[in-house]
Formats: sequence, C-alpha cells, structure tokens
Amino acid sequence: MISIWSKRSPWLLWFLWLVLITEAVASKTCPPRLQTMKCFYTIADTNNDNLITPKELSRAIDKALHWYEKIPFKLFGGIATIMKDCDANHDKILSVDESMQMDTCMDTCFKRKHTSEHFNCA
Repeated sequence: MISIWSKRSPWLLWFLWLVLITEAVASKTCPPRLQTMKCFYTIADTNNDNLITPKELSRAIDKALHWYEKIPFKLFGGIATIMKDCDANHDKILSVDESMQMDTCMDTCFKRKHTSEHFNCA
C-alpha cells in the first residue's frame, strides 16, 4: 500500500497550500452580506419605500445583466429563486431586514461579488 506521504507528498502539500491560500484570498475579497444587500436595495427600490416588489426586482436585474447573463439567470430560477431565498414572510415584498433573516439570501461569495459588480457597490 502506498502512503500519501511517499514521493508525492511535496505535490500534495503544495496543493493543500494552494487551496488554503485561494480560500484566504477569496474570503478577504468577498463583499460583506449586509453591505451588498443594502447597496442592491438602495438601487432597486425605485419608489424609496424601503421595500422591493417583484416588479422593482425585475427591472433592476434586467437593467444590470447583460443579455448573455439573463439566460443562465432565468435557467437557475431567476426572480422566483430570489423571492424564495429572500422573502422570509412570503408576502412577495422584500426588505433588507427580512432578507437578512434568510440564510439563503446572498449566501455565497459568488452572489455577493456579482451583485456588487453589476450594481457598482463599493
């Protein structure tokens, strides 16, 4: 039986080091969840009532996404998925406080990065 610490151990250690460094860099460059959410809500809330309706959500996303990004967005659930992930009381209206209650809303670095980039959040 070959041990993982045999001749290939330098490569294994190098790979593990690379994974750790990549994770450390990614975690430092990931925008904070609350900050990203507030930025998005400020832009999407066109009537300034601190609430986002599905219509406001659709308009904001349609403006922000390029045509080639809209296809996968819709394939992966689109607006319905955002509502499912972020609408805590299921009233079809979103608020920052309500969305923060949902662990699935803006839960990944990917979602936060793309939201920040598309809506020019600093």
